[in-house]
Amino acid sequence: MDKKRAQIQTVAVVAFSFLLAFSAARSNTTGRGELGELQIAMRNLNRVDNLQMSYVYTIRQNASEGGEAMDVWANLLTGSWMSKHYTTDEDGTRLYLRQFCDGKDIYHYIDWNGGWEKIQTTGEGGTAVPQLQMMTTLGYDGGDVLELKRQEQDGSVEIICSFAPEFLEEAKEAQLAQLERSYAMYEKSGVGESEIDTAELSVEQHRQSRYETVTATYTIDENQILQKASYETTIIMPEIVQDLDGNKSLGKERKMQITVDMEIERYNQGGINNQIEQCRNEMMY
Repeated sequence: MDKKRAQIQTVAVVAFSFLLAFSAARSNTTGRGELGELQIAMRNLNRVDNLQMSYVYTIRQNASEGGEAMDVWANLLTGSWMSKHYTTDEDGTRLYLRQFCDGKDIYHYIDWNGGWEKIQTTGEGGTAVPQLQMMTTLGYDGGDVLELKRQEQDGSVEIICSFAPEFLEEAKEAQLAQLERSYAMYEKSGVGESEIDTAELSVEQHRQSRYETVTATYTIDENQILQKASYETTIIMPEIVQDLDGNKSLGKERKMQITVDMEIERYNQGGINNQIEQCRNEMMY
């Protein structure tokens, strides 16, 4: 289970963080048309007082399926939020982590620990609402889009983007460089030789991977606020296999389908802040 979850987390980061990878380094010139409309909806979402959001990512490979999910309640005026994290596999769905942020520090609660524990102090982006940046930042512009569709239905707007091969390759190289830097730090951390070999093999696995298709679908509500974001990709990569002696190597290429679905369940409602305060009181007492 731990090995499977680690693989899921690594692949999901590589597969989707490219949508944000260039937002800081690039000059985003989008301002008109469908992507301009999408930017406005993202900015409007970032200006709400509070929100409740769901986040689900799923990986399908061969006959297996797994993933993780999260529900988060956030007060954007104070920076406080709480979240519940679930893991899903062939055994079902289980709550494995709860988190609370008071705007300055993050605390987490794991059932087998039996209490709340501070895990992170204030840092740049360190106390940000989990995954919200994927719905408030557009890390690409019109030149990166291969095809763009827009349709209206019942007062909402749906925008569907597919990405140019050049953008996907550039994004993959940027993420591979990030993985290599992480591996270099991991190598110096004093872990065992077996763990280092596995990490090195994972880097090579991603070096040999390629995106087959990537699509982003957004829904904007009647208030011009981004309500949903869905990212779908198909990745071709060699699987990591292990022989009877425990030696690991890269095997045949496999197709992996990954989806990330995010939805703003509600916003600007008092019940959201009440949920956060209930969690705060539980943590304090």
